[in-house]
Amino acid sequence: MIKALLLIFVAELWGTGGQVLFKRSVNELEAPNLRCAVSYLNFVRCILKTPKIWLGFCLIAIGVVVWLTALAQTELSLAFPIKSMQYILTLVAARLFLNERIDAMKIAGTLLVIAGIVMITVS
Repeated sequence: MIKALLLIFVAELWGTGGQVLFKRSVNELEAPNLRCAVSYLNFVRCILKTPKIWLGFCLIAIGVVVWLTALAQTELSLAFPIKSMQYILTLVAARLFLNERIDAMKIAGTLLVIAGIVMITVS
């Protein structure tokens, strides 16, 4: 089970890295007007031309491969709830790499996620 937990953690690290790259990349683009189809299509075109977006896709793809390896090692009913640790990793990464603010509600929610992961893992 330790091997599966480690694999899930590694998969979530890759996924979190991809999400951070996505956010950094779209922050550099002009936000689309979602009421205008042309603006939205131009945004999509810019996304598809951005190398960091493609790198983010690659990181997430690696995470999926590691996740599938973890699934081969353990039950889905155990693995999937533990996968929620990505919320925790993303909160920390957003603070470290995107300078996002962490308020009391985010901390409280994160503590609830941690409690849930612990409960699932020890059951």
